[in-house]
Amino acid sequence: MAALGAGLAGCSSTPREPARVDYRSGSSYSPTAARTARAASPACSGGSYTVRSGDTLSEIAESCGVEMSALASTNRLSRPYTLRPGQTLSMPQPAVHVVQRGENLYRIGLRYDIPFQQLASHNGIPAPYELEIGQSIQLPRGATVAASASRPSTPTTSYRRPTQAPATQPTVQPVANAAVSFDWPIRGTVLSGFGRKPDGSRNDGINIAARTGDEVRAAAAGQVVYAGSELAGYGQLVLLRHDGGFVTAYAHNSRLMVREGDQVTRGQVIAAAGSSGTVEVAQVHFEIRRGVNPEDPMRHLR
Repeated sequence: MAALGAGLAGCSSTPREPARVDYRSGSSYSPTAARTARAASPACSGGSYTVRSGDTLSEIAESCGVEMSALASTNRLSRPYTLRPGQTLSMPQPAVHVVQRGENLYRIGLRYDIPFQQLASHNGIPAPYELEIGQSIQLPRGATVAASASRPSTPTTSYRRPTQAPATQPTVQPVANAAVSFDWPIRGTVLSGFGRKPDGSRNDGINIAARTGDEVRAAAAGQVVYAGSELAGYGQLVLLRHDGGFVTAYAHNSRLMVREGDQVTRGQVIAAAGSSGTVEVAQVHFEIRRGVNPEDPMRHLR
């Protein structure tokens, strides 16, 4: 409707409304002159706009480059969006995420359901996409904040060689009523489990001991949505998207066997295990996420 209104406003053969009087100057109002004056001045700068006689919300939104609905919501305006000369409108600000300790672009993207490459491009962040604590990341318009977005997470894979590994591989019990089951990407001892650690860090997956060159297999059929080493800390990383809104991650590989866009089957070899990234021993960091939220892989592995 805003676009339609703007189009109709440009039709000089059908006057939108009679000329009005600018009470500040006593002169007659011209819609064309008002638009020209508005475009020629930095009225939209500084995060606010002062309403002029004859302004409409749709014209202000168009000239300031914001959505009319967002402008109305920010200023608590309801239809018919009546404005008064001299009124100050606050401009809707783009959504911003402030980087917390331990976050990286990949995890921020998962929280808002935005590909990290899009976040990097939107913010002019070059590879290897390094972030600083307190840095503001502008989110593309329309981004949806996930429920977990307010909970900062810390790195899960930058730990050192364990002093003592479990002697045997843990027994995995099937989970009743699990929505989806996944195969183990590799068989080995679990070096680090899912969840919060005593030091305050958090592991969003599990880390499985491996030997360099061991085959890493797809836990379920899906599509490769990322295959590369541009995310600091993860080394050679593969991300697969599965039915039901699930995503699995396989990190620290020594070599990748798939490319973005590939369709893979359950059990297909997708990488060779290694110690790339911020680990010192060969292993596979494995995550299962439902949407943006990490889930304990042990609940789904069979």
